Amino acid sequence: MKELTIGTLAKTAGVNVETIRFYERKGLLLKPPKPEEGYRRYPLQAVQQVHFIKGAQRLGFSLKEISELLSLGLEGAVSCTEMRELANRKIEEIDQKIIALEIMKTTLAELAEECPGAGDLSLCPIWERMANIKERKEVSYMAKRKVEVFTAGCPVCTDLVDLVKATACPDCEVTVYNLNQGQGADEAKRYGVTAVPAVVVEGKLLDCCKRTHPTEHDLKAAGIGQPLK
Repeated sequence: MKELTIGTLAKTAGVNVETIRFYERKGLLLKPPKPEEGYRRYPLQAVQQVHFIKGAQRLGFSLKEISELLSLGLEGAVSCTEMRELANRKIEEIDQKIIALEIMKTTLAELAEECPGAGDLSLCPIWERMANIKERKEVSYMAKRKVEVFTAGCPVCTDLVDLVKATACPDCEVTVYNLNQGQGADEAKRYGVTAVPAVVVEGKLLDCCKRTHPTEHDLKAAGIGQPLK
């Protein structure tokens, strides 16, 4: 077998067909020309390319970074030294995110300690802090678009998780629940999730989840990937 149909490529690479099409739209995979008869055929190297994309995503690289890496790799213009430098820069980015999360955690812990836990809401320091945040820097730590993904841990669910994370921007806080592992059962019931995979944005189940699996268009229409104003 020297060439693959899109269905065979998806199955061999362990993704679904929509993921292949998504990568094509993003310029990560070259879309073969369609012959006059039959189906488009992908080279065997496309399987390794899909594995590379998914592996890089799991290590925290953005689709733009992955696209640049693929282009440089195909041109033979990237070295092991450059890859190590890129990894070190990514580590620095992750460290900055960890610092931001630690600040959030410390701030919330201090506010929770000060909160009396009973009485009028006006006495609650947590509420007061949220109502009086003025600096944009602090807002960036506290205000996030809440995105929840409900899965069963299957390949289709994993592909949707990858799609959500790839579409999301820094203003999106993505939480993934695996219902088969007992995660998010109460939340799923509250949102009316009856089938997986499903996506909830700011406490609202996407309408498309009641009919079919969400697409990139559905996610963007729900605000995922758009910076908060």
